[in-house]
Amino acid sequence: MHHMEPAVKRPVVSRAERARVTRRRMLTAARDLFVGQGYAATTVEQIATRAGVAVQTVYYTFRTKGLLLRELVEVTAAGEEPAAPVMERAWAREMMSATSAQRVLALAVEHGTAIYERVAALWPAVAEAAADPDVAAYWVTVGAGRREGQQRMVARVADLDGLRPGLDVDRATDLVVMLLGHDVYRSLVVEAGWTLVAFRAWLFTTVVHQILGSADLEPQATKDLSYHRSLSG
Repeated sequence: MHHMEPAVKRPVVSRAERARVTRRRMLTAARDLFVGQGYAATTVEQIATRAGVAVQTVYYTFRTKGLLLRELVEVTAAGEEPAAPVMERAWAREMMSATSAQRVLALAVEHGTAIYERVAALWPAVAEAAADPDVAAYWVTVGAGRREGQQRMVARVADLDGLRPGLDVDRATDLVVMLLGHDVYRSLVVEAGWTLVAFRAWLFTTVVHQILGSADLEPQATKDLSYHRSLSG
C-alpha cells in the first residue's frame, strides 16, 4: 500500500506582488545600464533583456524611457518603495517638530545630503536626458518641490525665532536652496572628493552661520548624526 506524499503547499504570491518584483527588476536593470553606458546609449530593448521581460512589459509599465528614468530617480532618492514625498518621511516630520533651530538644520543637512548620495550616480543620465520632455518637466517639478519643502523648513526656524536679525524667510530660503543644492554637493563631494562626513560638517556649520544669528554650535543638535564627531575636530 503506497503512502500518499503530502502535497507541498507553495506560498501564494499575489499578482500585485509579482508585478512589484518585476517592476523592481526593470528599475534595477535600467539603473545598471544608465549608470554604465549613459541614457542615450541605453535602449528599452536592452533594459527588457537585462530584466528578463518582454519589451512590451517595459512600455506597459513605464510608457517611455524618460518616465522610467523619472521613476528610477524617485525611488533611488527616497531609498524606499513606494517613494513617499520628502516632507512626509519620518525624518522630515522630526525636523518640522524640532524645538531647536540648529536641530532643524542639522536634520536637513543629514538627510538632504543622503538623498544626493543615493542619486549622484544617476545625475549624468539625468543631464543627458535633459532634452527629453518627460525628464525636463520632472526636473522643474523637483526643483519647485525642493524649494517649497525648504521654505517650510526655514519657516519652522523663523517660528523658533532662529533667523538672524535682518534675514526674512524668502532670503533665508534662497540661501538654503543654494547651499543644500545639487551643485554645492557635486562640487565638493563628487568633483573635489570630500568625504560625506566632512561635507556635512562644513555644510551644517556654514548654514548655521548664514541663517541663524549664532556661531556657537549646540552639541545636542547633531548628537545622533553622522557628522557629530567631525564638528569638534
